[in-house]
Amino acid sequence: MHKLPGSAIVIGASIGGLSAARVLADHFERVTVIERDVLQEGPRQGAPQGHHIHVLLRKGVDLLEQYFPGLVEQMKADGIEPFDFTQDLRWLQFGDWMPRHRSGIVLYPQTRSSLERYLRGRLRAYPNVEFLESTAVRALLATPDGRRILGVQTHDRQEDGGGVTNRLANVVVDASGRGSQLGRWLSELGFSPPEESRLPINLCYVSRLFEQPATARDWRGLWITPLPPEAPRGGAMQGVEGNRWIVSLFGYEGHHPPRDEAGFVEFARGLREPDLYEAIKDAKPVSDVQVYRVPDVRWRHFERVRDFPAGLLVLGDAWCYFDPVFGQGMSVAMLEANLLNEALHQLDSLDAVTQAWTASYLRTGAQWLQGLWFFVTAEALRHTHVPGERTKLVKLAQWYVEELYALNHAHPEIYQEFLKLMHVQAGPEFLLRPDIALRLAQRAWRKKSVKGFGHEALRPAPANAEAPTSEPQVALWPASRVAFGARYVGRVLANLVAPGTVGPRDRLCHFDTEVLWKPDQALGWFVRDTLREQGLLGEAAEVRRFLEYWLPVQALSTAKRALIEFSFNADEPGLGFMLYSDNGTVTQAFREYTRQLGITNEGVERSVAICETFRPSDLGLVRAEFKPGGPTRYSIAASWHFDPLRGHSGFDDAMSRLPERFRAGPFAERVKTHAAALSAEFFPLFLGLSFLDDGTLESKMYLVRFDEKQPPFQPGSALWRFLQDMGVSAAELERVRQVNALLWERSADKMTQIAIEASENQSQPKRVNFIYSGTQTSAVLEAISRFGYPESSKQSVRTFERMMQTDHAKFVAIRVGPEGLSPRLKLYKHGLFDFADLSVVEDGGLKPRDSAPAAVSSVPDVCLY
Repeated sequence: MHKLPGSAIVIGASIGGLSAARVLADHFERVTVIERDVLQEGPRQGAPQGHHIHVLLRKGVDLLEQYFPGLVEQMKADGIEPFDFTQDLRWLQFGDWMPRHRSGIVLYPQTRSSLERYLRGRLRAYPNVEFLESTAVRALLATPDGRRILGVQTHDRQEDGGGVTNRLANVVVDASGRGSQLGRWLSELGFSPPEESRLPINLCYVSRLFEQPATARDWRGLWITPLPPEAPRGGAMQGVEGNRWIVSLFGYEGHHPPRDEAGFVEFARGLREPDLYEAIKDAKPVSDVQVYRVPDVRWRHFERVRDFPAGLLVLGDAWCYFDPVFGQGMSVAMLEANLLNEALHQLDSLDAVTQAWTASYLRTGAQWLQGLWFFVTAEALRHTHVPGERTKLVKLAQWYVEELYALNHAHPEIYQEFLKLMHVQAGPEFLLRPDIALRLAQRAWRKKSVKGFGHEALRPAPANAEAPTSEPQVALWPASRVAFGARYVGRVLANLVAPGTVGPRDRLCHFDTEVLWKPDQALGWFVRDTLREQGLLGEAAEVRRFLEYWLPVQALSTAKRALIEFSFNADEPGLGFMLYSDNGTVTQAFREYTRQLGITNEGVERSVAICETFRPSDLGLVRAEFKPGGPTRYSIAASWHFDPLRGHSGFDDAMSRLPERFRAGPFAERVKTHAAALSAEFFPLFLGLSFLDDGTLESKMYLVRFDEKQPPFQPGSALWRFLQDMGVSAAELERVRQVNALLWERSADKMTQIAIEASENQSQPKRVNFIYSGTQTSAVLEAISRFGYPESSKQSVRTFERMMQTDHAKFVAIRVGPEGLSPRLKLYKHGLFDFADLSVVEDGGLKPRDSAPAAVSSVPDVCLY
């Protein structure tokens, strides 16, 4: 592999740090691992958790074999015996012991210090890897503006007042664990401290090593999990190197195990099953009792830090650490090192170590962490002492996990697949399997009541029933929303199970695959900055009113998701939002919203009439586009969508069912003619109308095409002829072909959407928009340089990258009219809003930030409170 002619520094010789060093060794000529402790045989002083039980999940073992080939064989040769996770483990989970059988999920149990010793030994054999022991990092070195990291400042801990050294590097990775000082170092460079998600769990571990007795047992590991809130204690033991057992006991809040010898054994006696106590009561201890306290679980959101400096990366517990009872820490760190490797493969030079590249790594890692964080914190919220809102989604997750474990007892084939998910060998699509959903539904039916979200039943209360005092009754969703959700799940499953039969409208693309779990607390500020930069401060109140009304309308979002549309050129800036739900809900809500705004015109009535020709459970969207000083453009649309096995049919039928007042007349005929001209190559996606508040109408017809072989816009194609008929010149057609080829090639899905816009006041189409999914912003910058877009557009793209912390756009749209390529560009990004953050859109509601974004604080007419 070609190595970049530079250096990298890893802070911390943890499992994550050693894994990161191994990855970096393939990409850089020099890698330095800086560790504040002496690297000795036993646990490091800075890693007190090293005295306690550790588990490397199967995915972690797979990564060991990938990055350290031959290491597993060396472990076996050294006497570390393979351990089958189900056959060799006796595991009490929830109310029963898990099934025992040979699973093929093989682990290699050992102490953490043993694994670290193996990894260090392998790394020392790399000539470009250097270890600095007893060396502490004091600060980060950066450019004067703080936008790029240049290295670290260290001091030698072996000497009194040890010498200070500046060490330069092109990339710095913080893997220094829970005690990471990265937040402080960033503050010293002028950055705001990272936001934190935190749950105080008040967990205490005590551990001890025992000599393994000669007594024969049919297991080699034992795991008794807590069952909160009734049984908040647990314990685990496993065989490790040296013919020893490592035994860890743990408890939450007021159930901490004691560290004295008698108390240790007595605590084991108090577990909800006696097996662990019986195993150790007569065993010979060979170490002291070690204590480790875990006051909280914490996620430091470095991915949200505005203008995070280029070349500074973080992984492992320095970024996010979980409840160690779940045994995920080492495997998560190695998975993040694997993500780092994927990111490094994008570098072809040291100049590519940019803020956008750094933000892309952080964003990708954060997206992966979101799902894991949600389920781990949902499990923590089973403990009554842990503060936090037990939302319906949390209760649903808790119910689902508990029922799934129960299902595993009756269905070994499901248990085997579940274990792959648990060991990160399979993705979360396992949770969407229809056979699992059916069996869970059967279990729920047999219980004679549906425990909605783990508590209240999902059915209306009797008319004479008193209102509950603890929490409100859960209302059933309307039938259209339930059907919409079922069709959405069916679409996902069809793409997973039978992708070859899925119709082209319903293929999964970049739009579908970004999982958003938590609101982005920077979005309010992004909207506020954009309102200022696009000259839209006068529309701030209307923007907030639109978002506050429409965000709760969505069907499938547990938080409030919108597709943000950032359009720009010198003459036509704008900010838009699109939100999705079932068509029945969108149509009903749109009537109410326009009524509240006092908009009553033909545009509203005809827009609603079109959407009402679609099924209520079809996909619907609402869109608002705000322009400086101009009337807001509203639109709603419905989609021939979520019928994944239907193929290409449905368009003509839907058009024939349009209401008479739209189906007749020259405007409607033009719309149908435009769509029919492209129907051989593109497939219908959305149909709707947009209108200004004076009633001026434009039709919106969206069509889509997936093509892995070449861009769909080629000479002689139907789309080429369509633009020729619009009056686009041959020279402009060639420009459009070239920019289409560039953006199509740099998109994630090789998908092209076409949006035909037609006005009732002109016979020819008004314009055609080309839309690409998951496109690199670097491609947009290249298009601006090559195809004559205004140079000011480059700054707009960089503003989008900086404020949204991304190097990709969810969608990129270019516009073509009769005159050819328009100077207007649009970038789109998905985001989850928090209502509290919308207060920044208008004056009022937020206290001043400790460090306001420069783009905001430099403008005197923007209120920061």
